[in-house]
Amino acid sequence: MASRAFLSGINDYKTIGDLRGCINDTRSLKRLLVDEFGFDPDHIRVRTDAEVTKSELNKGWKWLLKDAQPGDRLVFHFSGHGSYTADTDGEAGEADFRDELLCLYGMDWKDPKTYLLDDELRAWTEQIPDGVDVTFVLDCCHSGTGTRFIAPELSRAAKTDFLTAGSLSLDHVAAERSRGDVRAAARSVDEIAGVRPATPDEIDRHTVLARFAPPPIEVQVAIADATKSRSFRGVFERTRSRGDGEEKMNHVLWSGCRDDQTSADAFIGNDFHGAFTYYFCDAIRKAGEDRTASSVIRSLRSRLREERFDQVPQLEPSSTSSVVFGGKKASGGDDAGIGDAGTETGSPLLPNISAADWKQLLATLQQIADHLASTQPGSGREGLLVGERASGQALVYVHGICEHAAHYSDGWWNAMAPYLSSQTRNTLDANRKEVLWSKHVSKMNRELSREVDPVQQQEMELMLEAILEERMAREAAEQIAERAERSGDRGIDREIEGAVPRAAFGIPGLDCVDDFVKYLSSDRIRRLVIDECTAVVRPLLQQGKSIELISHSWGTVVAYEALRSLEREGLPGRVHNWFTVGAALAIKFVAKRLRPDDGRKPQMVDHWINLNARGDGVGGSLIATGMQVDREFLRLDPFGCSSTFGFVSPACAHSSYFKSGNSRVNRDVFAHSIDQV
Repeated sequence: MASRAFLSGINDYKTIGDLRGCINDTRSLKRLLVDEFGFDPDHIRVRTDAEVTKSELNKGWKWLLKDAQPGDRLVFHFSGHGSYTADTDGEAGEADFRDELLCLYGMDWKDPKTYLLDDELRAWTEQIPDGVDVTFVLDCCHSGTGTRFIAPELSRAAKTDFLTAGSLSLDHVAAERSRGDVRAAARSVDEIAGVRPATPDEIDRHTVLARFAPPPIEVQVAIADATKSRSFRGVFERTRSRGDGEEKMNHVLWSGCRDDQTSADAFIGNDFHGAFTYYFCDAIRKAGEDRTASSVIRSLRSRLREERFDQVPQLEPSSTSSVVFGGKKASGGDDAGIGDAGTETGSPLLPNISAADWKQLLATLQQIADHLASTQPGSGREGLLVGERASGQALVYVHGICEHAAHYSDGWWNAMAPYLSSQTRNTLDANRKEVLWSKHVSKMNRELSREVDPVQQQEMELMLEAILEERMAREAAEQIAERAERSGDRGIDREIEGAVPRAAFGIPGLDCVDDFVKYLSSDRIRRLVIDECTAVVRPLLQQGKSIELISHSWGTVVAYEALRSLEREGLPGRVHNWFTVGAALAIKFVAKRLRPDDGRKPQMVDHWINLNARGDGVGGSLIATGMQVDREFLRLDPFGCSSTFGFVSPACAHSSYFKSGNSRVNRDVFAHSIDQV
């Protein structure tokens, strides 16, 4: 059995921001392979800094595969910057119209010879002979949507790489200082915030760099333009040809973070390292004989959380049933499988249960545990069963993005009220509240607008716009399929020639996307918006009320985070029904940025009901994004909406729920659920 490894790391980049721990990563990994896995040092090739070129990586890959036989162990490693560029080949798999890439020494977005695309890595894997154990270890970032950067007047290293506002930098700095020479120093909020460099000279060992190089704005614009150039017909073809199953991987991939996070380059153990590589090696050494992939990934994720690094390492495929770096297979009962969010998705006690069933079982057990906890003596819930009314009822509305004035919910109430029982109608009308939060993200609020980094804001706006346009296109594709099904003509989509004009549909909230970018980008704005919601809901829960909560569009995100924040307070009231309507929670880009992002139903909620209308591309299934919804009503008739070319306007569908006369929603869902005890 042969064992070979090709390791690469770049600290000193020619054109983009430098890093500090990547060469140490190659040393750490080499020592691990030699000491713990018996690799011959002569069979490990290492390339650093200017040596890490595309030509050299291609040579290294060919060297790894040369004369490879079944049972051989091969390792390819890269530590450095990751980024992305526009996907120009129309690949169906690139739903975000981006190609991820590894930044090589002379990184230049205009020169493909200076970076390695994910497509090229995929092509490499197609060359792996059967039976050869290949492991990729990538300690870099492939997405920077959660990164904020220092103002452009700083050095290229600072302005390109420093993660200024996230827990990755400030929380870790606080943790480091608490263990270092400044232990006795006060660690007030002002002091921690002061760690952010004001000049290049202030970037010291306490500064955590993000291994992400943001692409130039023209690349981001190209990504947005790529979505606009796709016709609905073209997207339909791509949608129709996509399969539901995963391809079987012939290799194992360890990566430093999720695709919406950044990997840290930090001062750890008296020197600079990639946080992922450092704790990856440490977890393997401490695992002893139990070096299965599942045990190592669990230990690794736990350690990074303990050290306050806001990144979740990934293992693909999650069901890997072997020891790290290949070799003998582990016993089936030991490896439960690991989901991409860091939770186990199998059970050694129930080896035949599927990952999806196991996840649902855990969710059910969690709800039972929450209920038992809420009915213990002293909880304020003695004798009150889930679904039973608390003392009195109340109704709360939460609006979506774009400016909303007081009494915006009057029309919503008038559409529903006729279908309620008289007693319920009178009670709710007397206890009807609405949450108003748009003032905190308004264009007129210049003070709060300064809270958001303009570079990050522009990048995230482009990304959200592209995602919304893609979702609208997919929704149009489904309508084509449904129309063909109803007519019995499987070829009816051929009637749609070229691109259907997007102006005919309108994307709901597109002009206000910057509202929610501010919410996602600024902790202060997020807190102010959530406080508007909790300020309405908390007093009702304190009074023991039974709340009917109706949230719409992007307001579903506000409601979710507000309810989760109220869980800790143990208030006696309940949310009898929480309706999420046309919910932006269905957008995975948004769902991944929830706090917390586990999708668990808030403890005080008895029934979580999700609604989405046909044609509304903002909302969709929340179960599909891993949320613990009790019931979903999907593809409802978009009441009162006419069609163009056979398509329903997304903007009309998005607001159809609250139209007077929409009995399917207001009578059959809202009123029926509310009147149920």
